[in-house]
Amino acid sequence: MNWFIGGGPVMVPLLICSIIALAVVIERVLCLGKKRIIRPDLVRLIHEVKDVNDVPLALSKCKHIHGPFANIIKHVLVNLHLSWEEKLHEIQIAGREETKVLERNLPLLEIVAAVAPLLGLLGTVMGLDSIFGAIATEGLGEPRAFSYGIAQAIRTTIMGLSIAIPSMIAYSFFDRRISNLVNEMERLSTILLNKLYASKAKQENERRVGVKVQDYSPEES
Repeated sequence: MNWFIGGGPVMVPLLICSIIALAVVIERVLCLGKKRIIRPDLVRLIHEVKDVNDVPLALSKCKHIHGPFANIIKHVLVNLHLSWEEKLHEIQIAGREETKVLERNLPLLEIVAAVAPLLGLLGTVMGLDSIFGAIATEGLGEPRAFSYGIAQAIRTTIMGLSIAIPSMIAYSFFDRRISNLVNEMERLSTILLNKLYASKAKQENERRVGVKVQDYSPEES
């Protein structure tokens, strides 16, 4: 406690920054588990869907499941009249939208990583100002007169860097994790998209062949 008090008034906002960073890290660790985002039941659903006839059942299951992966799969299952390229683009847009949801509170971590060292620098400057003030009034013969300024300059710098470095590491880790999760969701969704459009193309070919057979008559041969 004495060490903290010796850092001066700047230590208070630095303490607040550390609490915010810790809260964001804990919240994101709990929310960004792979099985929590890419739910196994949705992965099984993708493998169970065989053709477009399974779309209504799959869509009904997705409507009862909340989360980014379910939202992306819903985009795959609706508007199948669009071309494959248009649906792929729709999946990518949905992925970007879900990325924003997964990045919730991460900007706070980025702000803390940027602000903490600046607050530490502010404390350092304030400490140096205190030192020079003590020198101007007491001279160099009384070291205790400016020991407070030295403590403030050092401790705020240590505190600021101790908050900023882990915050930046955590931000980079979560940013990379979110990117990997979104890429995996888009990959699995594309697998489902390919199966549906392959089935759709097969049904259309069979329908065209059936029409040709019905239109064929022996007199035409």
